[in-house]
Amino acid sequence: MSQSLLINPTALESGIEAAFLARAGISEASRDAFARFAQTGLPNRRVEGWRWSDFSAGGRAPDAANDGVATADHVLFAEADFVRIEIKGGAIETPAEEINGLALSVEPAASLPQAFDSHPLAALNAAFTDHVLVLRVAPGAKLEKPIHIRHAFAGDEPQATRVHIDIGEGATATIIETYQGYGAFYSALGSANIDAKATLTRYVLNDTHSRSIIHGAFQADLHQEAHLGGVSLSTGAALARHETTLDCVRGAASCDIKSAALVDGVRHSDFTSLVRFAGPDCETRQTHKGVARDKGRNVFQGKFLVERPAQKTDAQMRADALLLSDMADANHKPELEIYADDVECAHGSACGALDEDALFYMRQRGLDLGEARALLIAAFVGDVIDDIEDEAVQVAFRQIIDAWLGQS
Repeated sequence: MSQSLLINPTALESGIEAAFLARAGISEASRDAFARFAQTGLPNRRVEGWRWSDFSAGGRAPDAANDGVATADHVLFAEADFVRIEIKGGAIETPAEEINGLALSVEPAASLPQAFDSHPLAALNAAFTDHVLVLRVAPGAKLEKPIHIRHAFAGDEPQATRVHIDIGEGATATIIETYQGYGAFYSALGSANIDAKATLTRYVLNDTHSRSIIHGAFQADLHQEAHLGGVSLSTGAALARHETTLDCVRGAASCDIKSAALVDGVRHSDFTSLVRFAGPDCETRQTHKGVARDKGRNVFQGKFLVERPAQKTDAQMRADALLLSDMADANHKPELEIYADDVECAHGSACGALDEDALFYMRQRGLDLGEARALLIAAFVGDVIDDIEDEAVQVAFRQIIDAWLGQS
């Protein structure tokens, strides 16, 4: 590999390849994965599904706006009684104590099937990850403490990690993933198997430096009567994309997924999702709220794919955006692809500015313009976070929102 495998590489791609070649003891599997990545390179705007998130361009030029309150050294939930797993620069640190009902291990990447087989960034992730963090929740276990997976990164070298979660039949677990720090390119690939009548609640909080390029992808299989719920919040980065792919592989599986983005400066946030329904009687509720000011860009792409056996599917999707300046941008693409004939599926999307009548009403009652605007924005985003059951998680989400509003 002395000659570049990439065709006309961009500066970011050249840096990624140089970092890969500089690694010691590159395995044959890693070389093969990088070769697969090199066939396409980083996704660009000419690829459907990536036209608003051009990774080959490396994001837009950063500015001084909101460099993030959650640096690599600052530990979110430091006072909370959580099980904490640290992933620093790709190195995984698991707690020494045993947790009843939970088995933690770091296993060779080859021991688990690769998620997102055809995904170019999954191939790149596989090239950089030799090991996988594996969390196994025993059947019937009800984990009392949330598990906090902290992605902390710094420096100009590309970094990657992979996590797999196995929720046994009838078990219940809460996973929190936070992204903190500055990194030229950070890739996190996650997968989960949620067995029959099991429940996984997943929270994601992205608050990184404005120069970071972040890609997170999560795929889960939901079996009979399994449930996945969760909330994601992002303040964006030079380019931040969080993908979710959910496969309702058995009947009566259900999902309730919510996301919110608060972007300013030239920050970019992309929430992209695909929910596939393969069994009958499944239910999904999906909500997204995006707020952008300055030249911030909010992207939402959501798709429901209902296969023929998935009769009586009930799936509802809603994506709304607030634009607080003339240069702010919101790109929404909700989709339905339905092959079953007995379903209730719908999607909706709206984009607009703050309600001037509501602002006037609030100012008439003593609030100044900044306070009124902040209150309306907080209420708009509140639809996403109000139902977070864990108090520490909700407080952390509100702190990020309040910090962003405080910069108005």
